[in-house]
Amino acid sequence: MNLSKQFVPRSTESVFASEPKLEFHQRMAMLLQKIVLRPWVQNYMLSRSTQMAIDALIVMVSFVLAHVLRFDGWPPGIDGQRMIFALPYVVVLHLIVNSLMGLYRRVWRYVSIPDAIHLAGAVGVISFLLLTLRLLIPESRSLWAFPIGTIVIDFLLATFGLLGARLLWRMACENAARAKTQANGLKVRTLLIGAGDAGIMTAREISRRRDLGFQVCGFLDDDPSKLSTVIQGVSVLGTTSALPQVVRQHNVDQVIITMANARRKTVRRVLDLCEEAEVQVKIIPGLYEILGNQVTVSNVRPVEIEDLLGRDTIDVEAWLEASQGSYTGKRVLITGAGGSIGRELCRQIATLNPAAIILLDKDENSVFEAEREVRAACHNKKIEIVPAICDLRLMTRMRQVFARHCPQVVLHAAAHKHVPLMESNVAEAIFNNVVGTRQLLACAAEAGVERCVMVSTDKAVNPTNIMGATKRVSELMFQSEAVRLNGGKHYSCVRFGNVLGSRGSVVPIFREQIKNGGPITVTHPDVERYFMTIPEAAQLIIQAGALGQRGEIFLLDMGESVKMVELAKDMIRLSGLTVGEDVDIEFTGLRPGEKMKEELLIAEEGAETTRYEKIFVAPPLQYDFARLNNWVARLTAAAEAGDEDAIYETFSAMGIGFRPTQWKPKEIAEKAAASGQ
Repeated sequence: MNLSKQFVPRSTESVFASEPKLEFHQRMAMLLQKIVLRPWVQNYMLSRSTQMAIDALIVMVSFVLAHVLRFDGWPPGIDGQRMIFALPYVVVLHLIVNSLMGLYRRVWRYVSIPDAIHLAGAVGVISFLLLTLRLLIPESRSLWAFPIGTIVIDFLLATFGLLGARLLWRMACENAARAKTQANGLKVRTLLIGAGDAGIMTAREISRRRDLGFQVCGFLDDDPSKLSTVIQGVSVLGTTSALPQVVRQHNVDQVIITMANARRKTVRRVLDLCEEAEVQVKIIPGLYEILGNQVTVSNVRPVEIEDLLGRDTIDVEAWLEASQGSYTGKRVLITGAGGSIGRELCRQIATLNPAAIILLDKDENSVFEAEREVRAACHNKKIEIVPAICDLRLMTRMRQVFARHCPQVVLHAAAHKHVPLMESNVAEAIFNNVVGTRQLLACAAEAGVERCVMVSTDKAVNPTNIMGATKRVSELMFQSEAVRLNGGKHYSCVRFGNVLGSRGSVVPIFREQIKNGGPITVTHPDVERYFMTIPEAAQLIIQAGALGQRGEIFLLDMGESVKMVELAKDMIRLSGLTVGEDVDIEFTGLRPGEKMKEELLIAEEGAETTRYEKIFVAPPLQYDFARLNNWVARLTAAAEAGDEDAIYETFSAMGIGFRPTQWKPKEIAEKAAASGQ
């Protein structure tokens, strides 16, 4: 069943069926629509002169009526004279105060509680002035000594009168928009899952955006205290388990999951219930997407595979706040800034108000695009944005960048990461991942960098491929540098699994295969992987920079691993298609260097909790760092000579748990070729 397809709302059928009964109502609504929504009416009613004229009339009537109520009729004698004398002055004073307090810059159509408070304050200024005159000047000697009761009544009448005019205009505009919606037959009956803050914001936004044609039928919430209550004028109809029945009873067209921190299992369960009820389902973004804590109808999107994958997301806002001290006012250099993780790092670092962000990458197009995104994210912040086109392998150029821009923090996200490609380009993996890291560390040491973090991978644990082996060596190089500096600087690594949506990752590939009609290619039915989002990956790197001291490896609680075949099935399902009928799944066999299931820790490493939720730290293992430089030199020489056997032999001898799946020493390969194997 297609949960994201376009549909004709069920409720339109009832609208069309009852058209004769609503003919008079529709005619009146259309008349209101024609009058209120005409451009000249909108412009005229929203002009400052018109608003001031309406306010003047309301203030005048309020002042006179306050006297009539106070004296139970027209005020006699001197009181009537006071009223007539002061009336024009009071009206003019009201208009002056309203203008000075900005009431005529506020659009009547969108009047709200803050506007009402502001308006009451403006009226209160005049009432306070009249009350001061009444208390300071004897009543018999002044035409401004109004009775206190008159002043109080005038305050109430003027406040409610001015506010009422604005509310009436808002109601007229909303009714006209609603009439237009109903006339067009666009009435999508919507059920909201979750009656918390995000759900209330969504309901409020839908009520404001009548032009969208959404009508909220009710909430579903599993909190027993909310059942049968009314929130924002919307009833809580039951728990989520009652979804299919509620959909049928209330003729629901679509369901919106309005839980900003919805657990993955909850989203999956709601999705299953919506599929059973044959109703469209959407979701609001997670907290890490909403950072401003605002929910709008435009944010609501279809349920994506990221919403279903095995682990609850982290609280990015809390993490960012905790990291502030390590990055504010610092000059931060990010290698690989043009990549998916590098760009997200730049965006999140920008929220921490650094002095400068240096975007370093060898791909000029990626840097160009990343620079535009970061400048947009910075808005009017005084952050220096520096694009630096540079290859880590060119030491002279690297030194120029460090000398010119003087970074204090380095986040090293640049690397070759594709396992099969590195299996067939072994020397390139050494040059980029090992030599590049070595030269970055040398430049960082020369420049006195305070904090340095390297992005690693779960494939570095007992590596079975060249890419994983290069990253494990890079980890050791960072740990060696931390030992050499003996706590004077902060060096650390982060290690995580697959990043959803990053360039070359499996989810975009599966999406493209589904778009093309399949088949989806999976290497093996039992292959499992860990997943995290790009914002979470960036946050783990940022936190490692704040926490790292002496070469520790930081990990994120990755939750449960996910079978790739189940991932493929979920993506087909979310596309509204059926496995086997619309899109097939084909198994292609494990690729060179690929594991059935990745690991996050070497057995001896162990992991301890940190003060941040879901972050764990593994201390450096004992290693003969004195020999590490020799190993790196041997790898570099073998890469320069194009000797892949020497590279494999060096990795095998380094004691990093390297267990290659495709390499055979030259003599074994020659014997196998001779025997026809």
